[in-house]
Amino acid sequence: MKRTILLSILLISALQFPGFLLAQHSTDKGLNSITEAELRDHIFFLASDYLNGRVATTPEYEIACRYVASQFAASGLKPLESGDSSMQGYFQNVPFAHTQYGDELNWTIKRAGMETVLAHKKDFKILYGSQLNFDNAEMVYVGYGIDEPTEKWNDFKDLDLKGKIAICLAGTPEKKGKPLFSKEINDKYSGQSGIYAKLMGGMMKMGAAGLILVDPAKTMGFTFEMVPSSFATEKTAFKGTSKGNSVGSIPSIYLVKSEFLDLIMGGMSSNPNASPDNLMKNYKTALLAGTTLSSKVEIRKEDEIISRNVIGIVPGTDPVLKNEYIVVGGHLDHVAPQGGKACNGADDNASGSAGVMEIAEAVAMNPCKRTVIFTTWTAEEMGLIGSNFFLQSGVVPKDQIKFNINMDMIGRTGKGNEATRAHYVVTDKKYLAAITEFINQENQGVTDFPILFDDDEHSPGGSDHMTFIQTGIPAFFFFSGIHADLHKPGDDAEKIDYPKAASISRLGYLLAEKLGNMDVVPAFK
Repeated sequence: MKRTILLSILLISALQFPGFLLAQHSTDKGLNSITEAELRDHIFFLASDYLNGRVATTPEYEIACRYVASQFAASGLKPLESGDSSMQGYFQNVPFAHTQYGDELNWTIKRAGMETVLAHKKDFKILYGSQLNFDNAEMVYVGYGIDEPTEKWNDFKDLDLKGKIAICLAGTPEKKGKPLFSKEINDKYSGQSGIYAKLMGGMMKMGAAGLILVDPAKTMGFTFEMVPSSFATEKTAFKGTSKGNSVGSIPSIYLVKSEFLDLIMGGMSSNPNASPDNLMKNYKTALLAGTTLSSKVEIRKEDEIISRNVIGIVPGTDPVLKNEYIVVGGHLDHVAPQGGKACNGADDNASGSAGVMEIAEAVAMNPCKRTVIFTTWTAEEMGLIGSNFFLQSGVVPKDQIKFNINMDMIGRTGKGNEATRAHYVVTDKKYLAAITEFINQENQGVTDFPILFDDDEHSPGGSDHMTFIQTGIPAFFFFSGIHADLHKPGDDAEKIDYPKAASISRLGYLLAEKLGNMDVVPAFK
């Protein structure tokens, strides 16, 4: 897969004192406890047909949770003691609701004292719906929804998107038929992949509740009529934190017809033949004062379902630093069966969960000055819900969490890297340079695994590290890259590269130990 990557390929040879480093770690009982055999056992259990994909709100996922908790207990990890009502031993209970909706869904747009009703499927479609009910939600026009300092372009300047609906043009700006941006940046925000880039680059970080896409210039490669709507009359969704806060990290995403621009902005050119040049006339992003969206779906029945984060800790040994935390985690859930076949998620993310358990066992043999928290998250596949819940619940003070290592897919190799088996480390671009240097130092002469360093905006993968970064906590995730079996029935335990998974887990252990014992964890900016 062709991608623009900020990368540093670590193919360390034996030129820079590897003998000393290897000898230094050869007696590390924690490092030596991480084995291919144990990773294999974990992954074959978690990715078995019996667990049917470990969908977050199912009985099979509960079995996976109990397995992880038993491994934490066997390794000597302690439960996280907290007065928060969500905690129960090694489990943090995360509330979901299984809801039966009515089949009628409309929007009411208020503007300039007028009300207009829009009908589902006829006027708008749901590409992703984490939240469907809105009560007079404010609307913000974000133009193309792009923030690129290198292009001196920022559609979000002076805008507050938190809890609001963002209206965003598909594609990129043009002038006289030519793109305003460099080819690299133009490609990044074009087509269907451009939707993801815009979501990650601005809307998600700024807390938008919804994203309405408009494509008058027909840049996405599909028309409104071609797209199915994802609305279902039965749905399982996250209810909120233990403090009553809503924590949907991924905004609801809608597609509308081009005429929507005329409705909400009054006279903006949005005819079917509109060009990017036309859309640039009087271009200005702004809060649409007095313009709101309401959406009400009838709830016919609702039952609560509890899913769980699994949490264990290795208490710190330093009387002061033990009150600071390093978090090592990975999501435990996967996706529903397809075509009657289980999507077992061996790489995504039985492999990362296995890595968390192995690193936990290793750190328990060599406790750090800081407390190290080990977690497997629920509902990453539903919108990073488990990690968000953990942070928002306040079971540990967020300002005392100094770093997050996220293990999400450590057992396969992405397309284009087959020869080297290179693995990705993905982080926010503000941390990229410092984290690259930090990981290279620990990797050198010990695991020596080839690593590609990437940033979230260019990577096709998003994961739970992003919830920490949004909170101001440095984080990265280990990532296999995109492969043919991702989110498909073919992601089975027999296809895992176990030597690779062991190498990445050992590197994760070394990094956790380093972070846990540093006098001061740097900001990595």
